[in-house]
Amino acid sequence: MTWEKKRLLIWGTTYPEFSKTYFETVCTGAIDAETGKLVRIYPITLRYLEDRFKHYQWIEAEVERNSSDFRPESYRIRQDTIRILERIDTNEGWSERSRWVLRTTNVFKSLEDLRSVEEKDHTSLGLIKPVSIERVYSVKKTEEERQEWEAARASAQAQRDIFVDVEATTRDLQFVPVRYHVDFTCQSVDGPKRHKCSVLDWGTYVLHRRMIAQHGSGVGERKVIDKIKENLDLTKKDAYLFMGNSKAHCQSFSIVGFYYPPLPKQVRAQAPQTLSLPGLE
Repeated sequence: MTWEKKRLLIWGTTYPEFSKTYFETVCTGAIDAETGKLVRIYPITLRYLEDRFKHYQWIEAEVERNSSDFRPESYRIRQDTIRILERIDTNEGWSERSRWVLRTTNVFKSLEDLRSVEEKDHTSLGLIKPVSIERVYSVKKTEEERQEWEAARASAQAQRDIFVDVEATTRDLQFVPVRYHVDFTCQSVDGPKRHKCSVLDWGTYVLHRRMIAQHGSGVGERKVIDKIKENLDLTKKDAYLFMGNSKAHCQSFSIVGFYYPPLPKQVRAQAPQTLSLPGLE
C-alpha cells in the first residue's frame, strides 16, 4: 500500500475508544472527493488535535488503504498531515451537503439491501432512509461493561503513544452509563422491516454529557431522546441514518450518524405523522 493525498468531507465520528497503540481514537466517517463514496479513516486522536475539524468540513490528508481491514472503505491516515479546509453550510436546504452525501452509491433502500451488498463485497457503510421511526430510547449499560471500559482505559494510559504528547494533560474521557437506540422501519423488497439499532454517533453522547450536567440523569436522557426525535421527525425532515458495522460483526450494523435536511415546505405539509412517542428502559 502507498500513501496518497486525498480531499475528504467529514460527516461523522463515533464515540472515542481507548487504544494501546494510539491511546484514544475516534473512527471518523468521510466522503472521498475523488470517488464520492463513503470511507472511514483511522486513527485520529480528535480530542488532542490542535485544530479540530467539524462535520461537513473538507480536510486534506495523506491516507492509505488499511491492509489489515478487509472492509473496502477503511483507510489509515497520517494525522500530522491533516489540513483543514472550507466547511459546507446548510444553505438552500442543505443542497450542497446532499450533493455529496446522497449519491446513489451511498444510499440503500433498506438495511436488508445493505446487508446483502456486504455479503457480496464487504461494503460496511451506507445510508438508510427509514419510512417510520417507531421508538427512541436509552438502555443502561451493565456493570461488566463499566469494568471492561475502565480496564481498557487503564491499559491505554499505561501505553500512551506519540500521538498524544507525554507532557499534555490527559483529558478525562468519561464512561457513559447508557446507550441510545432507535427502532425504525425501512422498506425492503419483501415489505416493511423493523430494526432495533444502537447509536454510536459521538455527537449524541456529547449532548448526553451536557444534558446530564444541566438536568440530571432522568431529565437529561429524555432531552437527548427528544433531540433525536426532532432530528428524525419525518414530517419535517428528509432524514437518513448513517449505518456502519464492525470488522468482527459484519452483518451487525449500528447507527454511526444522522443526516436530516429539512423537507421542502410543500412536502412538509403533506407528510404523514410517522413518529411515535419515545420510551425509556
